[in-house]
Amino acid sequence: MKRLRLRRVDLQVTFFTAAIVLVSSMLISFFYYRFAYDDMIGTLNERVESIYGYLDQTLDKSTFTEINTREDQQKPSYQQTKQLLADLRATTGVRYLYTAKQNEAGEFIYVVDGLPSDAEDFRFAGDPIEPEIKGDMQRALDGEVVLPDNIKKTDWGKIFITYVPIHDGERVVGVLGIEFEAEHQYNTYRNLRLATPLIVLFACLVSAGLALVFFRRVSNPTFQDMANTDQLTQLKNRNAYDVDIENMIARGEGSGYGVVVMDLNGLKSVNDTLGHHAGDLYIQAAAGALRRAAQGGEVLYRIGGDEFVVLIKDATRERLDFFMERVRQEFERSRKDCVSELSAAMGCALHDETQGETIYATYCRADSEMYRDKRVFHRASGMPL
Repeated sequence: MKRLRLRRVDLQVTFFTAAIVLVSSMLISFFYYRFAYDDMIGTLNERVESIYGYLDQTLDKSTFTEINTREDQQKPSYQQTKQLLADLRATTGVRYLYTAKQNEAGEFIYVVDGLPSDAEDFRFAGDPIEPEIKGDMQRALDGEVVLPDNIKKTDWGKIFITYVPIHDGERVVGVLGIEFEAEHQYNTYRNLRLATPLIVLFACLVSAGLALVFFRRVSNPTFQDMANTDQLTQLKNRNAYDVDIENMIARGEGSGYGVVVMDLNGLKSVNDTLGHHAGDLYIQAAAGALRRAAQGGEVLYRIGGDEFVVLIKDATRERLDFFMERVRQEFERSRKDCVSELSAAMGCALHDETQGETIYATYCRADSEMYRDKRVFHRASGMPL
C-alpha cells in the first residue's frame, strides 16, 4: 500500500520539491554565511592594516628599551606614546591598543596601554602578558603579522585580536596588540548558524505543503489558460472574449468601457501569394503592434482569423481615437519587419448606458464602424471586400 502511494505523482512532486528546497536553502545559507563572515573578517583586517601602517612609522621605538616597570610610566616617552595610542583608539573604535615586548628575562610584558589609567582592565608597564596569547606574541616578534581568521571567545569577551611586529629599521623591537570589540558580530553569526537549520526545515515543510496543494490544482488552471489563449499571438482568444462579455452582461457591467474592433486588410492576398506561414507572420506582426500600442487598461483579443477586439476600461472617445492612432503608428513602424505592408480597418464605440445597451451592443456598433472603414479602404485600393 505504501509503495503504491509513493508512486503517486503528487507525492513524488512534493518530495522532489522539498529536496530541491532543502539543498538550495542549505547552499544559499552556507555561501551567504561564509561570504558575509569572510567579508566581516576582511573589513576588520583592513582596519588593522591601516592602524598598523600608521603606528609602525610613528611609534616612539625608545619605549621598548626605556619602559620596563610601573615607575617608568613617568617618563616623557611613555606619556607621549600613551597619548598617541589613546587618541588613535578613540578615533578608530579599537577596544584595546597596546604595545608589548620580551624583557631580558625572556618574559612577555606590557609596555604602553592605550586605555585610561583608571580603567578596570588597564595594564601597567611591566605587567606580564596572559599565557594564552604568548604564542601569537612570539610569532609577531619573529616578524609575522598575526591576523586571525575568526572571532575569539575569551574571558574578557568576544574579540578580534591581532598582533603585529614593530620595527626599528630592519629589527623587530616589540609587538603592537590591536583588539576590536566583536560581541555583536559574534552573537549575530552564532544566532545565524543556529537559526539556519530551523529556517531550512520550515522552508522545506512549507514548500512541500504548497507543492502538494498547487500540483493538485495545476491541471485546471493550465488547461483553462490554454483554452483562453490564442496560440499564434498569445492574446486572449474568442472563447475568452465570449466568457468575458457574458460575465460583464451577467454582472450588469459595461459602464465606462470602450470597444475597438480591428480587421486586417490583405490577409487573403498574403496567404495566396506568399503562403500561410507568411499569413501567420502577418497576424503576429499585427498582434505585436497592438501590444506596443497598449498603455495599460486595454484587454486584447484575437477573435477570428484576421479580426481583433480591444476592451478599454475608463474610456473616452479621445482615448479610443488616441489608441487607434497609436496602432496605425505601430503598423507604420512595423513595415520593414513584416512580410507585407500592415494595414487594418478599425472602428470603435463607447458603451452608452443611458440607452440600456449591453457591452455586446457596443461591440456591434464598433464593428459597424470598422466595416465602414473597410469599405473606404477597398474602394480606394480597388480590392474586393
